[in-house]
Amino acid sequence: MTQKIRLRLVYKYTAIIAVMLLCFAIGGFLMCRYAVQKVITDAMYDSLNTEIREAEKSGLTAASPLRETAVKSDIGSMYNYAYWFVGDRLVFAEHPSDKKVDMTSRRKMLKYAVDGKLKHFSLHDEQGRRWQFYVLSGKTANGRVIILINTTPFKLLSLQYIYVLIATLLFMLLIAWIGGNIVADRILAPFIAVLEEQKRFVADASHELRTPLAVMLSSLELLEMKHLEPALVSGMKEEVLGMSDLIRDLLELARADNRQLDIYPEFFELRPLIDNIIDGLAGRKKIRLFNLTSGPAELRADKEMIRRLLFILLDNAIKYSPENTEITVTAVREERQTVIKVQDQGIGIDKKDLKNIFERFYRADKARSRKIPGTGLGLPIALDIARRHGGGIDVESVPGKGTLFTVRICDQ
Repeated sequence: MTQKIRLRLVYKYTAIIAVMLLCFAIGGFLMCRYAVQKVITDAMYDSLNTEIREAEKSGLTAASPLRETAVKSDIGSMYNYAYWFVGDRLVFAEHPSDKKVDMTSRRKMLKYAVDGKLKHFSLHDEQGRRWQFYVLSGKTANGRVIILINTTPFKLLSLQYIYVLIATLLFMLLIAWIGGNIVADRILAPFIAVLEEQKRFVADASHELRTPLAVMLSSLELLEMKHLEPALVSGMKEEVLGMSDLIRDLLELARADNRQLDIYPEFFELRPLIDNIIDGLAGRKKIRLFNLTSGPAELRADKEMIRRLLFILLDNAIKYSPENTEITVTAVREERQTVIKVQDQGIGIDKKDLKNIFERFYRADKARSRKIPGTGLGLPIALDIARRHGGGIDVESVPGKGTLFTVRICDQ
């Protein structure tokens, strides 16, 4: 239980730190991106105005020969390129030195309307590398001017930032996980100390109470043999037996909590074990018990623990089943595990109670449970046995029609 609480604290602490870091990282990235884009955009509009003024002062006409300058810039250079048009004719070009990039850019220039809006496009050079551009166009007195800026370095830098961000987040999550474990240990330390003291007390008290209860039971049996107030003695004996069962269950759970219950696996056939338990319970109420196991169901497990588990489930089924009904037990071998099903025709369990029936001392329908003997510790013990064997217990129930317990036991 403490381990589950500890893990929940660690998960919640780590999740909170993760969300905070993620929000901070995304917010910082978006702010930086916005700032860089704004700087680039402002610079492009300033450059466009400068190019328009120079184009109008140059005196170039539609008949002027093309003037072009190949700028020795690479994909990693954030450089501005300019294209001047008089009418539909290109008369000036300050273009990238890569011929493929230049030719592709000139073809794309024909598609962009002169609207003063920032646009973007991408293309590949002769080496197969992907260039990314922002493009901006403006009108002159007799034509138009288009400028480009290579934003590939900014995109690559953003990608590198994301990689660094992810690595940093993972590192910070690791730190948060370690810190969460430290915080959880400090928070739970007093609680664990109290709980361990309680476990020791339950174990010691349960152990010490067994002897006086055994003496009391022997004395009551002696009185019962002498027929001294048989009704009174019988009632006292029933209460002592109930107390003995409670002490036994408490002691077993205390040992399980303190990991003092070791598993001693052995190979055995399950069918005879089920028959033996059914024979021992056959005298209880007018209920028919059937072992429907047909094939071999040999498994490697702690035989006494499995016997205890089956006894608990069958005992519960008998307690909560009316007379003249049937209880069936089926064991099936599936690869490296054995599936045991216990089906009764009893009072069933409400859906709202199904999730709680494996809690200690929990008993569904308290008013009716007072009439049925029990401590509410049997099912938690059965579940602990199943989990110690690498399995578990599933429950299906329909109120008024019966309950099906499905136990999975893995080979040890």
